[in-house]
Amino acid sequence: MTGESAETVAVEAFGVTVAVTADPEHFVAVSDFLPPGARPARHPPESGRFALVKDADEALLNVVCDEKLIAGPFDLRLALGILDAELRMHIALHAPDHVFVHAGVVGVGERAIILPGRSFAGKTTLVAALVQAGAEYWSDEYAVLDGGGLVHPYPKHLSVRIDDTRATEEQPVESLGGRAGDRPLPVALIAFTHYRPGTAWALHPRTAGEGAVKLLEHSVAARSRPEQVLAAVRRAATDALVLEGDRGDADQAASALLDVSD
Repeated sequence: MTGESAETVAVEAFGVTVAVTADPEHFVAVSDFLPPGARPARHPPESGRFALVKDADEALLNVVCDEKLIAGPFDLRLALGILDAELRMHIALHAPDHVFVHAGVVGVGERAIILPGRSFAGKTTLVAALVQAGAEYWSDEYAVLDGGGLVHPYPKHLSVRIDDTRATEEQPVESLGGRAGDRPLPVALIAFTHYRPGTAWALHPRTAGEGAVKLLEHSVAARSRPEQVLAAVRRAATDALVLEGDRGDADQAASALLDVSD
């Protein structure tokens, strides 16, 4: 386990408290990987206690939660990336008053565009194109919905792919000339897009009910809190335009999405 001089930080985000422990030489790096919206917590949690623990040869690190090994051993960069993802997933699973949907989100005026999709489905690329076209940034990972169907900011750094590989680097939205939103918004548009190289814009209307079902499929806690999740996604889709279909180039798609969301 970590040494006697290990340091711990406890934070709360979206009603969930987590703690992270690391040796002093790694603790500064850990502080850069706390979840979006994190605030200092008064007391450490009973569960959700994460740690970076040196492996037997002390050259590599294991990622541990509640004294159980999650992954490792890895070098510091990879261990931090896993810790980052595990912290966000823990909060997404356990947030008592919010529903987390795998999606990119931008704001246009006082309404939001939600772009559901799994990892490596092109969410970040499309979100970045929308931001560069003038939209505000809410998230490239989760649409965070409350019980009224409003979507809340989750402004993590954008996970931009490096040279068309699955490797990514984190970039603040300001590096794209954009800015992060700071308020909950009602949903104007939900677009389920499928990237097809060389394909023209070909999205078609779907019903609010179909939109809610597809949001449910992308929701983190759909199995553990089905009633709460279904109520939130239904409310989000009720007054939204729902589209589904193929898209090509992200810049072209971003322009089309902004046009139909007006």
